[in-house]
Amino acid sequence: MKRAFVLLTLLIVASNILSGAPASKPNVIFLLADDLGCGDLHCYGHPYSRTPNLDKLASEGTRFMQTYATGCTCCPARTGWMSSRFPATYPTYPANGGFADRTTITDLLKKQGYATGHFGKWHIGPSQKPGTYGIDEIGGAEEDEGGRKKHGDERGRDAFIYDAAIRFIEKHKDGPFYLNVWGHISHNPVNPVDPLVDRWSTLKVKDEDFPPQMLAKFGDARQAGGDVDDAMRRYLADVESLDDAVGRLLKKLDELGLRENTIVAFSSDQGAEMGKAGNGGLRINLMGCNGTLRGGKHTNWEGGVRVPFILRWPGHVPVGHTDNDSVLSGADWLPTLCNITGTAFNAADFDGEVATEAWLGQKPHVRAKPLLWKTSTAGSESVIREGPWKLVHPTRKRAGEIELYNVLADSAEEHDVAAQHPDIVKQLSSKVEAWVATLPKDYIKANDKED
Repeated sequence: MKRAFVLLTLLIVASNILSGAPASKPNVIFLLADDLGCGDLHCYGHPYSRTPNLDKLASEGTRFMQTYATGCTCCPARTGWMSSRFPATYPTYPANGGFADRTTITDLLKKQGYATGHFGKWHIGPSQKPGTYGIDEIGGAEEDEGGRKKHGDERGRDAFIYDAAIRFIEKHKDGPFYLNVWGHISHNPVNPVDPLVDRWSTLKVKDEDFPPQMLAKFGDARQAGGDVDDAMRRYLADVESLDDAVGRLLKKLDELGLRENTIVAFSSDQGAEMGKAGNGGLRINLMGCNGTLRGGKHTNWEGGVRVPFILRWPGHVPVGHTDNDSVLSGADWLPTLCNITGTAFNAADFDGEVATEAWLGQKPHVRAKPLLWKTSTAGSESVIREGPWKLVHPTRKRAGEIELYNVLADSAEEHDVAAQHPDIVKQLSSKVEAWVATLPKDYIKANDKED
């Protein structure tokens, strides 16, 4: 009998290994940058950026090329990651009212025995204290209004956030734990300390190395009296300091023997700001790049809502893989983690989808439901992505026509093909109008500025 039990145990272990199932619940670390563009990392094609640690993370895991934020500004995007709900469904803007009675990923994993932590930027009101939304430990109050430690840090403005995150990892090394590390880089103001900028002293910007939208930004900065070389040095120094911090955290995982059973994800809350470099002052340093994508932060164009997404989980996520086909959303974070960790959830309560097969490289994720965007302002435009199609529906009472783009063939959204595909326009318009009809007619919003 004892021998049979041992054989059965060995068979179960072997089965788990073959299926890729974890031996225990994985730890989860979510690294979130702020306003980092889809083309800002070296591994996503930036001609100058130095991001060796994030590049290595990508080489040890998978880069996803069609991942979308749930909003084009900070709070709406973070709302999607945490609650798997499109932000326009909240009657009270979450920066003012929080998640109300909606469930978050930290709520769910806390009930599964996870230690939960959040360090860095929050931007979800009205309060941030331990116990809120199932989060055990919260840190990040040391920064000033601009997100920089009051007395400066030669390692970069997010260094102390990563210090706190590393302490959390050390404290909970026996796991399982869930950890948000949400930095301020590369949100305005971009103003790194001189030792970081000095690393880039020889950089000279060549306009021909960048796509047309960046050339327009360079022109705006120069017209405002800025030095594009200096601005680019400062921006890339800021991003490099983030990469340095990520490297320290990943090294700690290795030192503690946590690499194999820890899911590490990196993303940005939305695309880089493309329209403020001409405003002068420190805004000139906003040299973020969205590659060839149109638009940026504050817009629902691809440059505003498409974000980098890197995933590493040794033995489970394919190594050195680039997924060009899966269409993912920040709203998928919650249901996919619940699926992986065996956490019960009611799929009908969430806007995201389980994308486990894409995460594990088994097959691309094909969405069963469309992606939808709208700001928390009555009458604002609504946008839908389904299959290769993206439709912009001008519901605001203003001049404007419905626009349609095939974003697989035209990621720069240069060619409006609405006139050529009236059937697609009719189909998607019907879906987005039906969704808008379910949304609040008015929003409670203390501040109309969505940052």
